[in-house]
Amino acid sequence: MLKSFRRVKQHGCVGDAAMRGRGEEIMKKRIARPASAFGCVCVVLILMCTFFVGESFAADDVSGTTTKKEQTVKVDLGKGAAVITVSDPDSWVYAQLQTTGSDTIGEAVAGANLLTTLGQKKTFVVPVKKKQTYYLYLHGTNSGASYTVKNVIRGGTLTSGKEKLSTSYADNKTVIWHTIKIKGSGQLRVTVNDASYRYPGYSKVKLKKDGAIVSGEEHLIKGLGYGTVYGVSAGTYQIGVRSSSELYKIKAVFTSIAPAAYGSAKKNAPAVAMKTKTYGIIEPGSTNARWYRVDLPSKADGASKRTIQIKADNSNVVTSGGIQFVMSYKRTSDGKLVSVTKKYLLNNGKENIEFSLFKNKVRTVYIKVLPKDGASGTYRIYWK
Repeated sequence: MLKSFRRVKQHGCVGDAAMRGRGEEIMKKRIARPASAFGCVCVVLILMCTFFVGESFAADDVSGTTTKKEQTVKVDLGKGAAVITVSDPDSWVYAQLQTTGSDTIGEAVAGANLLTTLGQKKTFVVPVKKKQTYYLYLHGTNSGASYTVKNVIRGGTLTSGKEKLSTSYADNKTVIWHTIKIKGSGQLRVTVNDASYRYPGYSKVKLKKDGAIVSGEEHLIKGLGYGTVYGVSAGTYQIGVRSSSELYKIKAVFTSIAPAAYGSAKKNAPAVAMKTKTYGIIEPGSTNARWYRVDLPSKADGASKRTIQIKADNSNVVTSGGIQFVMSYKRTSDGKLVSVTKKYLLNNGKENIEFSLFKNKVRTVYIKVLPKDGASGTYRIYWK
């Protein structure tokens, strides 16, 4: 196959149209071959790197424009993947990543080639199993092809609020770990989105704190923007991503929250002040209940009712889970005082509950907050 392509290049009697046809023919053959070769390489990488948690060297991006019809460009790549984009408004372009540096076609790194049509811009991802020098081979009907090579590593350190591109083995088995340091108490919101240029994928995440698993694995769903929320305190966290995508974008945003004091039982529940947002944090693995008290006024300042608003931002380990608010109080009904208990299970949502000051004469509302089915996150109580 390589010889036939070289013969096309060497014989001047072959025109551009024939050259393009021959390039397409070679591309079809190469596509058929790397499919199995790519699978083999992935298996080897998985066996070697299943427990990979570190951060690899990542080279600077390389970009430019070809000055010849046939040219190779030197690129130093670290372990992870190479994201290669090529285009030419006036020509088709054949591109591949190889280990030989002369301006001739060599043996491609498995899964590392593509053919564009006239004016088409294409991106492809090449797994890079070791740090070394590679060469991007480009061939078109003329010079002027644009190219960009971006080296993407697996895992590494995250900065709050900054999106990072990461590569995975796309086997939906190997977990890639990302580290982020948290300096206080608050909310950690994590989003993972597919960035593959071949096919869309999906991801699952779990959380470690100081090296120990603290949360169950969670399948990120579209309804939550492919994200989840954890309640956290100061420490070093590792976010584990198990993905079916060869590339994904991950973003972790930490929001500092000062949690209010709560009671461990109904009898020592602290009062929630009117028109004051009272926050709470539920860390992964927490199961204890937190008690609060709302003292409604006996005399309204022109108002006949009061509203208590409850809000939850939480992980979604189990779809039936969330943060539960249990409200208990006494009210007047047919001239008698009766006890009432109502449960509100919130899964990333909020609810407003109204209380009549005159008709039902509700005075004190006790609120018990607790996680359900392994959920963690943050919550808020507010009344007016």
